[in-house]
Amino acid sequence: MHDRVLSFSTRWNQFAQLLSIPVVSGGVQALRNIEQITVAARKAHLLATSHDVQLPAMAERVFNKPPVAQIHGTSADLLKVKEHLRAHLTRADLARAATMLATLQEKLAGTSGAVSDDLRAFVVTALGNRELPAERVVARYAELVNEIRRIEALVGDIQTVIKISGAFELAGAEKLAARMSHTPLGSSGEDSVLPISWRDAWNWARVKAHLEKIEARDELLTLASRRRDLEVGLAKLYENMVSVSAWLATKTGASPKVLSALETYKTAIRRIGQGTGPNATRHRRDAQKAMQDAQGAVPCWIMSHNKVSETLPATLGSFDLVVVDEASQSDLWALPAVLRGKKILVVGDDKQVSPDGGFIAATHIQTLKNRFLADQPYAAVLTPEKSLYDIASTVFAAQKVMLREHFRCVPAIIAYSNQFYDGFMLPLRIPKESERIDPPLVDIYVPSGYRDKKDINRPEAEAIADEIEAILQNKKFAKRTLGVVSLLGPDQAKHIDTVVRTRCDAAELMRRKFECGDARVFQGSERDIMFLSMVVDPQASRALSGNTAEQRFNVAGSRARDRMYLVRSVQSSDLSHLDLRAGLLSHFSKPMEGSYEENKNLIGLCESGFEKQVYSALVDKGFRVIPQVKAGSFRIDMVVEGERDARLAIECDGDEFHGPDRWAADMSRQRVLERAGWTFWRCFASTWSLRQDEVLDELLQRLCAMGIEPLGTLEKIPSLVEQRTWVPKSQVSAETGDLVVSALEAAIKEAGA
Repeated sequence: MHDRVLSFSTRWNQFAQLLSIPVVSGGVQALRNIEQITVAARKAHLLATSHDVQLPAMAERVFNKPPVAQIHGTSADLLKVKEHLRAHLTRADLARAATMLATLQEKLAGTSGAVSDDLRAFVVTALGNRELPAERVVARYAELVNEIRRIEALVGDIQTVIKISGAFELAGAEKLAARMSHTPLGSSGEDSVLPISWRDAWNWARVKAHLEKIEARDELLTLASRRRDLEVGLAKLYENMVSVSAWLATKTGASPKVLSALETYKTAIRRIGQGTGPNATRHRRDAQKAMQDAQGAVPCWIMSHNKVSETLPATLGSFDLVVVDEASQSDLWALPAVLRGKKILVVGDDKQVSPDGGFIAATHIQTLKNRFLADQPYAAVLTPEKSLYDIASTVFAAQKVMLREHFRCVPAIIAYSNQFYDGFMLPLRIPKESERIDPPLVDIYVPSGYRDKKDINRPEAEAIADEIEAILQNKKFAKRTLGVVSLLGPDQAKHIDTVVRTRCDAAELMRRKFECGDARVFQGSERDIMFLSMVVDPQASRALSGNTAEQRFNVAGSRARDRMYLVRSVQSSDLSHLDLRAGLLSHFSKPMEGSYEENKNLIGLCESGFEKQVYSALVDKGFRVIPQVKAGSFRIDMVVEGERDARLAIECDGDEFHGPDRWAADMSRQRVLERAGWTFWRCFASTWSLRQDEVLDELLQRLCAMGIEPLGTLEKIPSLVEQRTWVPKSQVSAETGDLVVSALEAAIKEAGA
């Protein structure tokens, strides 16, 4: 192989210089280079023997005098031939373009219309303009061509329009015909002359006329007014009937003997006084003897259990009905009063504080049960720790009824106690403007709080005293009643009472019905503002659970009408998840599960476009409107508030969801809420759509008649909870003093500089 390559190289190089071709060398190592050179030489030979032979004949077809010398010349000669050819082709293209331009101008002559004007302007200003990018000119031309093709495709439709408009003109509708033939279609595609929904418009006009015929809003308003008048009249009739019947029975039984006995009874009760005098026993005996004749003189007697035993005759079934209120606080000593009734009504709550028999020996109780109640089927519940309500719930289990409606606390407060009733309670009280305190829940954390050996948390007491002092000085809270509940024993309550009475005016506290105590003290009563003192600290916070503790927390958490404070020295991480205190603390962090988001825009609460329209119309007038107000298990679409606690509930009845099958349920719901003090105004969506201005005027007149004037709008939902951290006044003063000193030192340094 090496010898053959060497032989080829020698022979090649002999004429390489003569032919101006590369020289090869290197032997076998340069074999690849030799191959490339030889392939190039073969291609050059093929070009010279085939293509170059045809060039003269091809040149004669293009040139008058073929440039044979240049064709067979060097590369520079060939480039000159190429330039001549390119110039010739360019002149041909320009000639053809000029012909096409002339043809286009001839076609545009005498034409009109937007696309013709655009194309004419394109020819004059854009075509051939070197200052414009070629791509832009090409794109504009393509756009114009596409528009022309689109118009060309509409020739049949245009002829149809001309034909139909001509028919309309012959029929006498000249203006409509002119609009049809000259009014172009809008860019939105909507035909303003003959819209595609013209038949729907015709049908809507027929339906509108039918709805106006059957709508009868005036009749509905008349019926609603008549219903209100009849219900008010019936309520007065019932009240008068009961009153007249009672007085008639009193008059019938008021013989001289009965009246004398009644006067004797009154005198004896007055002389009993506190019941500790030397003659108290004799006066009780006189009152009891007089009551035998005086009982029938008064149809209804109201007294405590001990007064019943002291004064009323010990006769079974001597009264038609005996009602025992707060029966969960009554024990076995209430049975004598119950036995005096032919029927009994026991009202109580087993979720609230009940009698405590913890200090009575169980063996003694069992001995008494074996001795006196051996044959009694309900002996198990006839024990000192059982309340009268517990006994009645067992004996009359089939007749047990739960009253679900709650009217004392605002929803955010009673939501805590509602967990003890499995969410069965329906809070119906929505506070009026003068009653509302925002937020209804205030959580005060006392980092320095501690529980001493006497179960007293002095920092919490100071925090409560500070807040009560601020409330008494704030005119916003004038006449608000106050109370404090200790969640751990009575000692904390006594200490808080001492601190508050030391710092605040006693007469003012008396006017505010101020009282401190544990949950048992406040059972059956309420206050506008209540404070709950948790007492425990992180080092002494043993988990609290069980039925008795749940009863105390339930009572404590349901005494406040408008605002409830939680004063605590612990955080959630310091408490067990089984601790009732953790549940209370959790309530103050998120009081109402599933409720609307705080600080959300009010219009976002509206559930339909109809509601949003009514809301916006009232807000634009400056009224204070709150959508989706929850009242118990119901929701009111929106409430308009005015001065002096005037408010109107508005129900927007969408025809899709409030058809005839829902009217009975809607009216039943309205009656329940009217019984809670609400006044309603209703409107159907169809009526609003048909006569919006008229219906809005009617609503505004109703608001004016109720004294509801624009108060300014609310944009967001008020917060339900306020979180605070209490700092002692001494610490605040010290920090303020340090800030003042620092500021003075900085000022002195700056002045010296």
